[in-house]
Amino acid sequence: MISQKLYILILVLILFMSACSEKDSSSETTSPTATPGISIVNVSDVSTTDLESWTAAAAAKMKSQTANILSVSWNVGTQVSQDGFNRPYNTHQVVITNAQIETLMSSISSWFDTTCMDSDTKSEELTNFRNYITNGADASSHLVMCKQYRIIILGFPSTMAAADRKGLVIHEFYHAFQKDISDDTCGVSSTNRRWLVEGGAQYFTVIHINGSSGVSKILETALGDYQADNDTAITGSGIASRGAAGIRHMIERDWLPEASILDGSFFDSCESESDYTDSNSNVVSTKSLWYKIEESGGVYSFTSEAVP
Repeated sequence: MISQKLYILILVLILFMSACSEKDSSSETTSPTATPGISIVNVSDVSTTDLESWTAAAAAKMKSQTANILSVSWNVGTQVSQDGFNRPYNTHQVVITNAQIETLMSSISSWFDTTCMDSDTKSEELTNFRNYITNGADASSHLVMCKQYRIIILGFPSTMAAADRKGLVIHEFYHAFQKDISDDTCGVSSTNRRWLVEGGAQYFTVIHINGSSGVSKILETALGDYQADNDTAITGSGIASRGAAGIRHMIERDWLPEASILDGSFFDSCESESDYTDSNSNVVSTKSLWYKIEESGGVYSFTSEAVP
């Protein structure tokens, strides 16, 4: 028979292990998993109905949409000065009311509380966003708050044309649909990452709005950017339009399936980091030929040097 002392010792050990197990279990924290969806908070003069329609149509073209997205938009007036913020925004006159500012901030704060952001990041970003909104930032960004929690902030200048506003909205939402652009997703940052990300968003936007005639528009804009400074770098000024021309060049050479850009699936599994690096001779060729564009009868296309 088990002695009384041994019995007591076994009982104490069982109780101790049970307590430790309960402690470990209670201390575990699980980050929220993003529920795919789009929320729009808008105090700008762009119709909320239009914003909802544009974004729903773009999302419907994605192979899958896994992000939880908050879009926040407001108006700004005349530009006052360049820069002025910790992100690349310019300072404009403030034209929205205090009540509208608080509506936006309350919505941002409430949404933050549903995400996987830590408390310090929440506090820091709330301070940032209040600064942008209350001081007239012409914000135009998609920001990864954590994993698949994405926020889009848009300060529409009064001088921005309606067509440009639509293009901006769709471009930024496409970034939110790009699953692998979170800072901690792919792990490495190749020299081609940014132009592929920006070029993909711009390519989708222009084709989505204009259909097949958008190809000529993409190449026209890219040629204009090149001619403005004669910089052959695909990462130069106007990187989105340069990158879109690069995307188109690879499509026409059968080095990249267009469908993967138009349904967003190119950005599902870090291909830009694994397959489209400078070790890929096709990518190197595209980077040297993207600007070889000509116009004929009002239509822009690649020269025979670029696409034999």
